[in-house]
Amino acid sequence: MFYNSEESFIDKFIACLKKMSVSEIPFDNNAFYNGVEQMRQYFQDNRDNIGDVSDEISLLFIKNPFERNFSRFRDAISEQNGWYMSFENPEYTIGIIKINNTDADNILNEHDLNIPLNYLYDFAKAFCIGANIQMKSVG
Repeated sequence: MFYNSEESFIDKFIACLKKMSVSEIPFDNNAFYNGVEQMRQYFQDNRDNIGDVSDEISLLFIKNPFERNFSRFRDAISEQNGWYMSFENPEYTIGIIKINNTDADNILNEHDLNIPLNYLYDFAKAFCIGANIQMKSVG
């Protein structure tokens, strides 16, 4: 079970990726976890600027001590299967972003998460850098 703010964060993360011309991401592999690690570092560096919601989304950036990975973030992404993403490849190692730019704009314009847009894009950029994904700048 996830906090509403965690779900909103993941929705907006996917929307930012779409706006940055990312059509697919690695999933549950080294590239994926390297991307989440970059996001975790960005979160730690900017936590005080993100606001009150940072306590709830912080759970996404804690490594599971048994699996030694970001299982909560992974599980939140996997819950998007059939919604904003699909995992139609044989081994579920690639998440395909299914939303279009209009959908992404609508998601980003929802007022359900009190994090400034520039921080949301920076999270997505950090993921792309860590996961070695090509992206385009927005704005």
